[in-house]
Formats: sequence, C-alpha cells, structure tokens
Amino acid sequence: MSTLQPVRFEQGRPMLLAGIRRKHTFAGMSQDIPRQWDDFQKLGVLPGQVGTTAYGAICGGDPQTETMEYLCGVEVQSFDALPKDLGRMRVPAVRYAVFFHEANVAAIQSTWREIFSSWLPSSGLRSANTPDFERYDERFNGATGEGGVEMWLGVQPA
Repeated sequence: MSTLQPVRFEQGRPMLLAGIRRKHTFAGMSQDIPRQWDDFQKLGVLPGQVGTTAYGAICGGDPQTETMEYLCGVEVQSFDALPKDLGRMRVPAVRYAVFFHEANVAAIQSTWREIFSSWLPSSGLRSANTPDFERYDERFNGATGEGGVEMWLGVQPA
C-alpha cells in the first residue's frame, strides 16, 4: 500500500496546450526535460495564451521502449495562431487524482514512479489513458525548483 495519496480528486476540463513537445528515454529524462524547459522559457508568451500557469504534460509512455513524450507548455485559446513548429496537445475532460509534489522538482520522477508503481495498482482505479500533467502555478519558483507542483493523473474505475 502506498503512503502517497492524492490531495483531491477533480473533474478536469478540456484544455488545449501548446509549447515544446519532445520524445525522451526514461534514462535520459532527468537531464533532457530541464533543457526542454529552458528552451520553452525562451519562447515567451504564446499567441492566445491563457494565464501564466505552465504545464508539463506526459503522453505516449511506452514501458517496452522506455520512452515517452513530454510537452512543456501553457494553455491556449486555440491552435490557429500558433507557429507551425510548436507542439500541441488536446487534454480531454476526465476525472483526475491530483497529487502534490512538495520536494524540489528535480525529484519529481520518483513521485511519478510511486504513483504508477504503488498508488495506482492499489487504488481500485486505472489510468484513463489521457495525458497526465504537472501543473506549475504561482507557488512554483522556476529559478529554484521549489514551491511544489500539482501532478494530475487521469483515472477511471478499474
């Protein structure tokens, strides 16, 4: 049984996320994702951006090849005005288990690992097979990696 528990369950809403989308190996994520965030920061405000909250969205995880896709992005009103080279992701409205990662963001992989290997199998739920995401709001300090991050896992009855 996992000691890690969601802080709440929440019905998500449909969102359009845009930013930099890249494929990563599980082994290289801890070096490559911070570089991806650095590149994303250089983009500045995106056309049609909604608010200032940033998202780290995970999709296409493949345990066999040990790879996954990750998007550093923000919510946008539509994809229409975006430059062609920017990544896009549609996040559907599903029910989420929301966790809070309090430690430095450098350790976030271990929290995702605990969610998937320990909490989810014992929860009576299963993945909704939609993008899961990290939500970086005003509490988070990008310069220090401190302040905490919400982790949203799409779930449905097992």
